[in-house]
Amino acid sequence: MTEPGDRNNIDAVLQVSVSANREIYEAIRRCDKIMCDALRELMKEDFEKQERETRQETKQETLLETIKNLMDTMKWTAEQAMTAMKIPDAERGKYIAKL
Repeated sequence: MTEPGDRNNIDAVLQVSVSANREIYEAIRRCDKIMCDALRELMKEDFEKQERETRQETKQETLLETIKNLMDTMKWTAEQAMTAMKIPDAERGKYIAKL
């Protein structure tokens, strides 16, 4: 991985390999704990990044739903709901855009 684009090429090769050899990879995953642990360690940063992104998306979806509920039940504007929820001014635009 010394040239620009090498990571994309490696990702593409791995995707094709896994797609073409799904049964073999499944067998390795089930039978070779050391190999599976090594792959997890190798991909740890990617897994953690995905988990953080998923948590952030879930939090935003929950906040958006709460804003909508307050607007509906309390007959508040979006701004009033976000003020009550103490959503920082800098973050309000992204919720307004999704309403």
